[in-house]
Amino acid sequence: MIEPPIALPDAGPGNAPERVTSLGTEMNELARLCVETAGRIAELNSHAFSTTLDEQRAIAIESASERSPFDAWRLNAGYALAGTVKTAAYWRHINEIMLGAIVDCVSGIESRLNRDLMAWSNAFEGTTS
Repeated sequence: MIEPPIALPDAGPGNAPERVTSLGTEMNELARLCVETAGRIAELNSHAFSTTLDEQRAIAIESASERSPFDAWRLNAGYALAGTVKTAAYWRHINEIMLGAIVDCVSGIESRLNRDLMAWSNAFEGTTS
């Protein structure tokens, strides 16, 4: 049996106050959001890694079939700009994932604050009436 370290009203042995259970739920939601975000980033990394390996393999095979070192160098230099564009796209995807997670987190916090504000408002209305 876990008792809160601080004496809270109506928190007898085995009775967790509503705020403590609400905090646990909020932390579970935040942990779920973090795990989902990490999963999406890991999926993007896996896809980017396998795509890069496939492209580099194709470039190496094509470079090996060139007749002169200059043609092989020209072929590799031609793919350098494409690599820069792909890097920018990768970071754009990372930013979209992170911003989506931040929006979800802020939206959850906002809804909890609104819910708590309405509860406080209703409690004060009940005590003044």
